[in-house]
Amino acid sequence: MAPWKGSALSGIGHPLQSSASPRAARRAEWRLPGDLGRRYAAVSGDRNPIHLHDLGAKLLGFPRTIAHGMWTQARCLAALERSLPAAYTVTARFRRPMLLPSRVTFGRAGDADGAIRFAVHAARAGTPHLEGRVTPGATARAGPG
Repeated sequence: MAPWKGSALSGIGHPLQSSASPRAARRAEWRLPGDLGRRYAAVSGDRNPIHLHDLGAKLLGFPRTIAHGMWTQARCLAALERSLPAAYTVTARFRRPMLLPSRVTFGRAGDADGAIRFAVHAARAGTPHLEGRVTPGATARAGPG
C-alpha cells in the first residue's frame, strides 16, 4: 500500500492528521504479552519460530519474539468492528515488527469520504508498526494473482 500523501499517522499524543480532515480521531493502548505469538499460533496454525520463542526469533535475526502481522491486522479490525460498513476493502502496510512483550497504541480516524484510517505504533517511541485503511464497498477478486 502506498503511503498517504499529505498525511501522518503518528504515535500517542499526536493527532492523526490528513488533508481529508478526519471526522474523529480515537486512540487506545494495547499491552501485548510475551506469549501472544504462541496463543495466535494455536488458533491460526502459523507456527513460524519467530512468533513462538525468543531463541527461534534470535536465530532468524530478531532480538526477541515478534507478533504475527495477521494478528495485528485482525486486532485492528476487531477494534473497528462497530464502525465497519457491511462491505469494505482493507489495505494495510506492515512497517516494523512488534517485539513481544510490548505496549502499542492503536489510532483511528474517519475521513470525509467514509474511509477509516488506522495505525499501530510503539507506545513509548512512536515507531510505526502498521498503517491501514478501510474503504467502504467491496472489490471483487477471483483467486490469487
